[in-house]
Amino acid sequence: MAGRNPLFFFLSLPMAMSKTENNIDHPGIVDRVEGHSVFVRIESRTACGGCASRAYCSMTDLEDKVVEVGTGEESLFVPGQAVTVSLEESLGYKALLFGYLLPFVVLLASIFLMIWITGSESLSAIAGLVLMFFYYYWLYRSREKLRRTFRFRVRA
Repeated sequence: MAGRNPLFFFLSLPMAMSKTENNIDHPGIVDRVEGHSVFVRIESRTACGGCASRAYCSMTDLEDKVVEVGTGEESLFVPGQAVTVSLEESLGYKALLFGYLLPFVVLLASIFLMIWITGSESLSAIAGLVLMFFYYYWLYRSREKLRRTFRFRVRA
C-alpha cells in the first residue's frame, strides 16, 4: 500500500476471518510484484455476503482492497496467484484500539471536559473535532512506525 497505512486496511475488514495459530487470515490474489513488495488484492465482504438475496440488496458492501506485503521472497509470487495474507491476532486488536477506541475516548473526554469547563455545547463540539483532527494527524505522521509494527505475512 504505497503511501497508505496498513492499520486502516485491517480496521476496514471484518474481524470474523479465518484464524490459524492466533493469526487473522485473508485469502487474496497477487495483484503485482514490485521490488521487495507483493501487492495482494483482497475482497472485503460484509456479513450478508452469503445471503441468497444479496444481488438484489443495496446494503452489500463488497469492495476490493490492495495490501502491500514486504517480503524477501517476492520471486515466489506471480500476478494472479492465490495467496493468504495474515496478521497476528493481537495486532488486530491493537489496530482496533488505535482506530476506534482511543479516538472515541478522546472525543468523549474532550466534549465532557469542555462542557464542564465552559458550559457551552457548541464550543465543546468544536474542541472535540479539533482534537480528532490532531489525533488523526498524529496517526498519519506515525504511519512509518505503524507500518513496522503491523507486519503482514503472505503465503501461497
